[in-house]
Amino acid sequence: MRTREFWAAFDQYRDERADELFEMASTLSDVGLSPDAAPISQAASQCRSAIKVAASNQPDAGREYWGYQIDGLKINLEDQRHLRPRSTVMEGARGVLTITVHEYVPQNEHEIGDSYALLRQFNTDFYVDAVQIIEDREHPVRAAWHLDTHLYSTTVSRSAHPRFHFQIGGERLDEIDDRIRGVLVPEAPRIPCAPFEAICFWQLALAHFGGLIWPTLGTLMFRG
Repeated sequence: MRTREFWAAFDQYRDERADELFEMASTLSDVGLSPDAAPISQAASQCRSAIKVAASNQPDAGREYWGYQIDGLKINLEDQRHLRPRSTVMEGARGVLTITVHEYVPQNEHEIGDSYALLRQFNTDFYVDAVQIIEDREHPVRAAWHLDTHLYSTTVSRSAHPRFHFQIGGERLDEIDDRIRGVLVPEAPRIPCAPFEAICFWQLALAHFGGLIWPTLGTLMFRG
């Protein structure tokens, strides 16, 4: 039963998630890893927004959920090594990260904080643009990957389509499709992957693409 005590505890849980995101925004700004951390602050505010209800044409229709979205966060990246094609130039490149997290509302106090069991949807999308120089001409190249939630598990698919899956490429390549020169990135395979919450996934992205700043960043975020 959802008692007054339940709602107090649940509100506190959402406040804690919001505080974590606000701290994340502050840290990004302090170390200069993003030109604008506003997307994270906006996501933090969404943690305290009204509860939503799954529509009649969605899975678990009528079930309550809450969540937030970090939309289009730009991340300053270091120059990358071992690039393919080798003629790629990444100096001053920025990655763009979008994260959506939805959790179902718990039924009782004991379920509060069980984010994996209550996870409704986790989508993350990351891409970075660079240029390839061929015969003194610049051509756009893009690396793109995402972690998706496939809500409609009964949908017929031509290949393995786990509920949570990691995928390289995808729709982020559409806008440069007619100008792509270089390596082919096929749609498959989709690799099953456990879902993360926003801070863990942000750390993962930075651990891979911002290794030089990572030790300092870790000290700032997890001090004390």
